[in-house]
Amino acid sequence: MKRKITINRPGISSEEIAKRKNFDSVLKHHSGAGKPLFKKPLFLSSVLVAVLAIVTTVLVLTKNHQPAFQQSEIPTHKDTTALAEFNNKENHIPFINPPLKGLDIDYTIYKVIAENGAALQFKTGSKLVVPKNAFEDGNGKPLKGEVELRYREFHDAADFFVSGIPMTYDSAGVKYQFESAGMMEMQGYQHGKKVSIAKDKAIAVELVSTYKGTEYNLYALDTLHNNWSCLGKDKVTEKSGNKDITEVNSKPLNRQQEKMADSVSKFVSKATVEKEKKISELINSTKVPIKPKQSQHAKYTFDIAVEPKEFPELAIYKGVLFEIGAENKSFNPALYDVTWDDANLKEGTKKGENYLLTLKKGSNKYEFIVYPVFEGKNFETAKTEYDYLLKEYNNQLEIRKQKEKQIEDAYNAMIAFGQKMAKEQQKKEKEREANQFKLMDTQEKVSRLFAINKFGVYNSDCPKNYPQGAMCTATLINNKKATLQCYNVYLVDKEKNGIFTYYKNPVTQFSYNPASKNMIWTVEDGVLFWFKPEQFKDLKSGEMMTSLKMTRVEQKFANVDDFKTYFNF
Repeated sequence: MKRKITINRPGISSEEIAKRKNFDSVLKHHSGAGKPLFKKPLFLSSVLVAVLAIVTTVLVLTKNHQPAFQQSEIPTHKDTTALAEFNNKENHIPFINPPLKGLDIDYTIYKVIAENGAALQFKTGSKLVVPKNAFEDGNGKPLKGEVELRYREFHDAADFFVSGIPMTYDSAGVKYQFESAGMMEMQGYQHGKKVSIAKDKAIAVELVSTYKGTEYNLYALDTLHNNWSCLGKDKVTEKSGNKDITEVNSKPLNRQQEKMADSVSKFVSKATVEKEKKISELINSTKVPIKPKQSQHAKYTFDIAVEPKEFPELAIYKGVLFEIGAENKSFNPALYDVTWDDANLKEGTKKGENYLLTLKKGSNKYEFIVYPVFEGKNFETAKTEYDYLLKEYNNQLEIRKQKEKQIEDAYNAMIAFGQKMAKEQQKKEKEREANQFKLMDTQEKVSRLFAINKFGVYNSDCPKNYPQGAMCTATLINNKKATLQCYNVYLVDKEKNGIFTYYKNPVTQFSYNPASKNMIWTVEDGVLFWFKPEQFKDLKSGEMMTSLKMTRVEQKFANVDDFKTYFNF
């Protein structure tokens, strides 16, 4: 199924318009505009339409239009490089392409033991019957053990839109749009790898639907040829009663819950880092002073100048010496008489108690564990200083403990608050899921029965012609009158259970039923815009060219239900 329709061509510069005022010349050199979206084209080509639009604009300058659209505001693409990049990107758009990042229909995961099979029930009431030994790997080898089934359903235009699953059907060169009685997708995985349904097996599906009609066919989405394959009729039955059916270790794969769990995890991690940082700063600000030791004259000592910045714990004392420790078995007293080229001091094996002394003479290097000591009056002075510092330390230690408790209490309060918010959000999610199909529960439902022998997307659908009654050829613009660079333009007819897809801005031709409640969605760089139902009353069918002022949707949707509420589904 081709996604690019060449009916929509880039805007024409004023210079080109001036050169092509001779209509006979235009028609003579024009090679054709590509196939239109409808069986009966209403214009010769997009180039001719653009030229006529400029002429029409001159003729109707005095015409009074509503603010929703004005023919005098039709923009042109001035940046041809940006337009070329825009057109080039179109060739790389995936066949299934959810238009809004982070917003999609969630899967429900079922854990099934391959050897046992399973009877499963979805939250809408739909049922799945998986036979024994129904799965195989990519090499056709039968699978054993636990297989993960991912399942989801789509029931209205909002579902179809956010999923990015194309609802256009190409039959014998004619394009139709699906009006759906219900769509589902199922995928299988084992150990994170996709699996297949065994060649001689099939999974039975009872898809709950509010559409009873028998005019619907069953279609499978063919992602290889980018089209839908018709599989024939499904079977329609009245919805069965609430029979006991096994829910085999099922759980929702809910993106909102995943986001919440991730947010809580990040919140806890950040709070923990902040707490540890604050406590570390407190500890570093209240270091216990080193108790001075008196020199043992039987041992060798070195007088080394101490750098205050490197060893603040020693710099507070005067007259400190460094005594060779008893663990230095290889110390030779003869080394004491050497005039050393360099002496270096750094922390030793016991922080705050000993140090590593490195002595260098030429190419010779010696390392010894040394201890800070004092002699005579220097020891008495150091001891007095130590007693004072120890008292100050103990006072600061009490203050530090109080501050640490405050930090811990604040941290625990933050974690408790985060957990409370997470639980409330989870509760809301459960309530949302419980109410997700409340509307369906108030309607009379049927089951559409079919079997699948391949994983993928299946649709109970009826191909429909594009709506009739009025025609509009338009350029979609934002509130700054800039042309929206969007590939797909979606018309939503509330009287139909589907969406009608048109390609593409800067020139979009679409038809619609004026008697229906219509709206338009389109997306530019991940931003949603819409043309509201009340704006349709201002459209004048048959006008050659107009501009539609689209409204940017500023609201962020947490889930598809939020999206549906916003657009009154």
